[in-house]
Amino acid sequence: MSADDLFDPADQETVEPLPPEHTEESAFIPDTNGDPEGSDARAEKQAIALPDFFFKRYSLDDEGNPIFNPSVVNSIMEVFDLKKESTMTFSGDKADDEEKYYDAQVNSIIDGCSQLLEVDPQTTGIQYLSLNTRTWSEFVSIAYEYSDSVNSITANDEIPEWLITREEKMMQLGRKARMLRDAIIAIDDKFGLKSTSLDRERVQAEVERRQQRLAEWNYTKHADKSGKVANTYNAATVQHCENIFDAA
Repeated sequence: MSADDLFDPADQETVEPLPPEHTEESAFIPDTNGDPEGSDARAEKQAIALPDFFFKRYSLDDEGNPIFNPSVVNSIMEVFDLKKESTMTFSGDKADDEEKYYDAQVNSIIDGCSQLLEVDPQTTGIQYLSLNTRTWSEFVSIAYEYSDSVNSITANDEIPEWLITREEKMMQLGRKARMLRDAIIAIDDKFGLKSTSLDRERVQAEVERRQQRLAEWNYTKHADKSGKVANTYNAATVQHCENIFDAA
């Protein structure tokens, strides 16, 4: 039988631990003896500091450059898989009128595109497919951002104004994306192309480009580079002093 088998926590004194009235000076001093390198590293200011939200949506490469986050791109593409074949929904007393108006808009796109197909239909087809791809990438990206933001709101929080604006844009882009998709499907045999389907890989490439642009924009706007500037300045100062010594 070991000593651990004989130990009974109930036998120990249960006294509430209280903080000492006087704090020893050693409490304010890092443990440089036990971990000198770690202590110095923790005390040193980061060369470039970024807010937490940046790393939720974006990332940095091995050289510290902003890049898109592959896991976020994958989540956005899950929204695409969910929405790519979805139809417009209409509700309320004016649902029939709204559906007729939607159909009229799709027909207007078809009529306008048809006039351009008389000469070089392949080029027109590629342009419309490109517009369709970019619109869908924008729609599913904003839809993901909206859903992700809504999930972070608690029951006691008010919906912020920017999220309401984002909701409106999401709905508008969803309508535009479906209008383009439906119009292209209706005249896909007129383009002279092998395929006019909404290509998932092309949509993902556009999503990645969008996320990369946002990563670079947010990095430029929010990165605190004071640590890097200070390090560069200190290094230049040291070099200057060494040059003065050599010239003395």
